[in-house]
Amino acid sequence: MRWRRPLKRLLLLLMFVCMTIKLHLELRMLDSSGERTLFPWRANDTVRNTANLFGYPQREEEGVALAGGQAEAPPGMRDGRKGMNLQEYFAHIKTSLAGGVRAKGPVLANSTNKVKPADNVKGNSSVINPSQKGDGGSAPSQAKANVPPKSLPSGRKPQASAQGSKYSNRKLTNDNSEAVKPAIKVPVKPARANPRGTVNKRVSTQSKKGVSHDVDAKEVSLTQQDIVRIKMELELENKLQTVYNEQQFGPVLANTSILLVQVHNRLENLRYLVEGMTKVRGIEQALVIFSHDFWDPDINAFVTNITKFRVMQIFFPYSIQLHPLTFPGRDPRDCSWNINRKGPLKCLNRAWPDSYGHYREASFTQIKHHWWWKIHRVFEGLHVTRNYTGHVVFLEEDHYVSPDLLHVLNILRRQRNALCPTCQVLALGNYNKMSTAVYRNYIERGDWWVTKHNLGFALDRKAWKTISTCKEQFCNFDDYNWDWTLNNLEHTCFKPKMSMLSVRFSRVVHVGSCGTHVKKNSCDVRREVQAAVSRFNGGKQWLFPSNLVLQANYRGAARSKKGNGGWGDLRDKQLCQAIGNGTASEETLLRLQFPDRE
Repeated sequence: MRWRRPLKRLLLLLMFVCMTIKLHLELRMLDSSGERTLFPWRANDTVRNTANLFGYPQREEEGVALAGGQAEAPPGMRDGRKGMNLQEYFAHIKTSLAGGVRAKGPVLANSTNKVKPADNVKGNSSVINPSQKGDGGSAPSQAKANVPPKSLPSGRKPQASAQGSKYSNRKLTNDNSEAVKPAIKVPVKPARANPRGTVNKRVSTQSKKGVSHDVDAKEVSLTQQDIVRIKMELELENKLQTVYNEQQFGPVLANTSILLVQVHNRLENLRYLVEGMTKVRGIEQALVIFSHDFWDPDINAFVTNITKFRVMQIFFPYSIQLHPLTFPGRDPRDCSWNINRKGPLKCLNRAWPDSYGHYREASFTQIKHHWWWKIHRVFEGLHVTRNYTGHVVFLEEDHYVSPDLLHVLNILRRQRNALCPTCQVLALGNYNKMSTAVYRNYIERGDWWVTKHNLGFALDRKAWKTISTCKEQFCNFDDYNWDWTLNNLEHTCFKPKMSMLSVRFSRVVHVGSCGTHVKKNSCDVRREVQAAVSRFNGGKQWLFPSNLVLQANYRGAARSKKGNGGWGDLRDKQLCQAIGNGTASEETLLRLQFPDRE
């Protein structure tokens, strides 16, 4: 037995030597070939981010086709920097690491904060009426290298069916002067040492990668007067339930396919999603519902100016933006998410930590509240879905769709009765990364593995009824993610389990690597969309199939795991239950503020 430990050490030493030799060989080959890419075995976006960080020159593919049909020219040298050789590069890295990068202080919303104009983003969209010009007809400034010209949607003439919508004739401005008001000052409690003795710091999302615990300044930048005004407009829009372009494409029928998009505040991502939707065959026969939890005049105007298909907007009324200093926003009396719990606490929600000893973060809990509200709203609260018999496809603003999305949905609906009559979920999206030639037009059946099929899945009213029977468990499970919560219900509540019929070649791609959960120093949505388009183009022989081929194996979902936390606050659970019961209102929020609690 004594020989095992020396043998293990010898194997580890050999592995280290082999990896070192491989590294040196590849670097020598790289230096001799004159390639500009730093590490050939890494992903392109990782290389680009590293190169941008240290000034190392890049090599980009020439003439890459964009989602909108344009071509991107090679950028050449950036900022006038000349290329480094390898010795200079590693010396630069050593200097940078020795100096360190200090994180900036906490990001606070104060009276000088301004809302960043939502139309100042990359990408353009061909779905906007080309005859109209934004910003009084002034031409946009010249775009920088690798940055597409921005499209400034302006208001279009109101339709007869719009019933006086607030955004049918809105013009957008570059300075966003109409939307920007003095910000509410958010008091932030000083950070305290955590149980392990390290100092908790609220690091700026612009200075460090990873999950951000900052309050988004854009969500707390409204005056009380603006909040009252927006609440009134939001309530009116939710009552009107205006379907735009209905006169052009006809009324919504009981079996009309619905694409339900959850939107926050990323207009650039939304432009690309809508651009992809215009290429979907049969989109003019569908209804696209945009569900917002952030009131942005630019985003609202962008949606109402879509002309290629029917659209509707619904607005989540219990957002952080409209309740910045009270629940469901962040109450100044609340405990910090990672406060030291060893001593006596005087914060409001001290008795409601999650399973990991942390306290609620409004930016995370809002996502689950919004998802739960929108599915109730679509199946229970809209006139157009009162007698609905079709399927609702769930999407988000950072998704990109294939041109045969609806075509494949119709095939799944047609073949379900023969292949899997008990399947309640039709899954059009997944995270499969292998070549499309591997997946072809295969489909599989099995338990609904929600976390692997949480994009582009379609539910009908029967599936919704199954989910709604477990609303109490949905609201009490300690996980701020709606998909992980549903995954738990699949094993603990749904009797029998909800089964799905899913395609292996995903028709929906996630292009939002920078979002709520992940923050990066640089985000390139354009390149992610290019990769999605390239994937669909590479598998074009498998698009628009005449039928889908079932693989015989039945796939069971992974066993349920402990929740990820973030959902231990009593107020979140009670608001969730009120939404599920259809009783949620502003009075509910007032009751959950606990004004007498210290």
